[in-house]
Amino acid sequence: MAQEESAPLPPSAVTALGDEPTLRLLQQLVAIAPTNLEDPPAGRYEKPNYVRAADAIVRAARGYGLATRVYDPQTDPGRDGVLHGGPRPNVVVDLDVGARETVLILAHFDVVPVPAEQRSRWHSPPHTLTYRSDGRLYGRGSNDDLGSGVVTSLLAMRRLAERDRLGRNVRLVACCDEETGGEGGVEAIKAHDARLAADDPARVLRADVALIPDGSPETTAGSSGVAFLDATFDRPVALDATLAYGEALVGLHEVARTWRSVYPSPDWPDRHAPEPVLTGRATVTKFDLGAPDGSTAVRLSAAHAETDAANQVARSVTLVFEGAPGDLTALADRLRPLLAPPFRLEVAQATALTVPPAALALQVVGEATHGGYPHRGHNPVPAALGLLRAACDRDWVSRDVVGTASFTVDLRLIPEMELASGLAQATAYVRTWATTRSPHAQIDAPPSRCRSGYALPVDHPAARKLERILAETVGGHGIRGEYGGTDASALRDLTTPAGEPLPALVFGSMDPDAHIHDAEESADPRRIAGVARAIERYVTEP
Repeated sequence: MAQEESAPLPPSAVTALGDEPTLRLLQQLVAIAPTNLEDPPAGRYEKPNYVRAADAIVRAARGYGLATRVYDPQTDPGRDGVLHGGPRPNVVVDLDVGARETVLILAHFDVVPVPAEQRSRWHSPPHTLTYRSDGRLYGRGSNDDLGSGVVTSLLAMRRLAERDRLGRNVRLVACCDEETGGEGGVEAIKAHDARLAADDPARVLRADVALIPDGSPETTAGSSGVAFLDATFDRPVALDATLAYGEALVGLHEVARTWRSVYPSPDWPDRHAPEPVLTGRATVTKFDLGAPDGSTAVRLSAAHAETDAANQVARSVTLVFEGAPGDLTALADRLRPLLAPPFRLEVAQATALTVPPAALALQVVGEATHGGYPHRGHNPVPAALGLLRAACDRDWVSRDVVGTASFTVDLRLIPEMELASGLAQATAYVRTWATTRSPHAQIDAPPSRCRSGYALPVDHPAARKLERILAETVGGHGIRGEYGGTDASALRDLTTPAGEPLPALVFGSMDPDAHIHDAEESADPRRIAGVARAIERYVTEP
């Protein structure tokens, strides 16, 4: 049996969503597992199932009588630059009724990987869509964005195509690469369009309004800018220098949090947001260290934040220690009291590291969360750095062992902030620190992994219209900003055929129980159905 041909779901799941073909498509896409991993410091660009996912979307759309085409920048002779890795298919689905207005729907089919640490915390296979007794559908991508975006959009378009009359055209663009900044997805499509005349019908992102079902049930008019910063050293350094640099990167959050938006926070006060409005955020999500050494002193030989995604706060950081057996046995008991709740120290279970037989592998355990929402979890990276600092200060662990180290910072700007301004402030902070503390420290912000924010006036008519519809379909209320970095920001400089700024609105089925990017990601099928109804109504209502 092919991977995507999963076991039948119970009739109750079909009833909850209300449309069996949509449920089967979501089941198929989750099983295909179109994961997207980019780790530039390690030279990893892994996107193994993009083509299969795009093919499944094309087949479904054509089965609904919709026109489709695929744009892959890897095969575009007019594109400049090199995309690492394999194909980058982006599926364009059209319902063209010859109307004067077009509604663009922008969704993405790539999903974040499931790292080794997460697997033990899934209560069902992460790439098998599973309906449980709580009435939710579990699986990677069940919500972000296969459930919230791709299948809801196709369901809405199928129903719209069945109508006798339709006053607007509809175009769905199902992109790849959204989770890593959109380089081969919406950003490549924008570059393609920029080479064409403003009125050229071959432009992909040509519409009067854009709907982006990649968020919460509320209307989102402001989307945070995002940059993934790679922090390394230009040579191997001692552990003491690595810890100092990591602590400085953690301190970057104090710079970012001074950036304040006019947009209300979607989490205040229900989900522990530190401010009632959006602020900047800087979260150290990835920490890797390798320090081979032949000494007998207790030493840290490896460290790894157990995540494969730059925009995911890991649940745990694995620390591998080597040294005399008796000293290692004593080390765990010494370290454990130094961690304050909610963090705890455990013997490592699942890890991506290879642990030598005589080594001691411990894990600093926190709570995983999306990198754009650090207040929803407990980041173990700062806790692990603090623990190692305390161990070095007490001479329990050698501070002089030399090795390589790298960090990744998930930097979120406020919607109104220009990317260049945010990056200038962030990198100036880091480089000023490096000048006096560690001249070998480096910081890089690859342009392909950076994006400005998006800010639509909160009283824009398109936002008010969607606010009303969402209140009646998914129980949403209010217009707000968001802590994530969706493709709305990619549309900020685009215009409508009339020359007006293209309004883009984010919404979706990602409720507080969705656990986006973490173990047990899930979706309420009733909300998926509601998002489809919201799209359908937005297209048909004045």
